[in-house]
Amino acid sequence: MSQPPECIDCTHCLPDGQGPTHMGICLLDPEFEPYLDEILEFNFENCHSLIKKKSFDFKCEGCPDFSPIEAIDIAEFDNSVFDSEPSNFNSLFVDENQIIHDIQQIDFENMPVERYLQDLYSSSSAKREKAIGTLGALTMQRNKKAGEALVNLLNEQGPPKTLKQAKFKVEILRHFRSQENNQELLEILLSDLENTVSNNTTRQWISAILDFLRLAPLEMIDDRLQSMVDRNVFSYRLKKRVMEILDPEPSFLDDPFF
Repeated sequence: MSQPPECIDCTHCLPDGQGPTHMGICLLDPEFEPYLDEILEFNFENCHSLIKKKSFDFKCEGCPDFSPIEAIDIAEFDNSVFDSEPSNFNSLFVDENQIIHDIQQIDFENMPVERYLQDLYSSSSAKREKAIGTLGALTMQRNKKAGEALVNLLNEQGPPKTLKQAKFKVEILRHFRSQENNQELLEILLSDLENTVSNNTTRQWISAILDFLRLAPLEMIDDRLQSMVDRNVFSYRLKKRVMEILDPEPSFLDDPFF
C-alpha cells in the first residue's frame, strides 16, 4: 500500500524560513496572498507573525489540493545543493513562477466558505481565530460570502463594553479595507458610533470607526452623522472629529490667522 503524499512534496508548500527547518507554510492559504511576492523571495519581514501562526510540520499528509513537485534530474545541480539539510531539500526545487501561476488561477472571489463558517462559532478560540483570519483574507479578495459572514459577526457583537470586545471588532474591521461603500457595514458602524459609550475602553473602536467613515462616500453617511450632531450625541472632542468628516475642507474661519 502506497504512502499518502506529504506536504513537503507539494508545489504549494514552502519552508517557514531560511536555514534548516521542518516547518512549512501553504501558499494556497488566502491569508498569504497580500505577501506572496515577498514570501517567494523569503522576505518575511511584513508577515512574520502570520508565518509563525500558520506554519505546520511539512511532513504531514497532503490535502486535496496537493500538487506534486515535478521530478528533477539531480545531476543537473551543483553539489553545493547537498550542503542543505535533508528536511529542506525538496523545497529547493520549487518553481516560483509555477507557484505564482497556480495561485493566480485560484478564484478567491468565488471560493466556497462554508467550511469556515462552522469554526467561526466554535468553542475553540484557535479555530475561531483561524476562521476569522481566512474569511478576512477572502473578504479582502472581494469574496462576497466571506464578507457577509464577517459583517454578520460584527453586527452580532453589538456596541463593545470591554477592551477585549473593542479590539475584537477593530480586528474584524481591518479586513474591509477598500470596501468603504459597503452599505450594510456602514449602517453597523454608524449605529455603533451612536450607541457606544466613549471612554478609554472603547476609544480604539470609535477611532477605527471614524477612520473608516472618513474614507466612505460622504453621501452614504452624511445624513446619519449630521443627525447625531444635531441631537448632541457626541462630546465636544468627538463632535469635532465628526465635523471633519462632514466638512473635510477647512474653513478660512478656522485659520488662526483670521
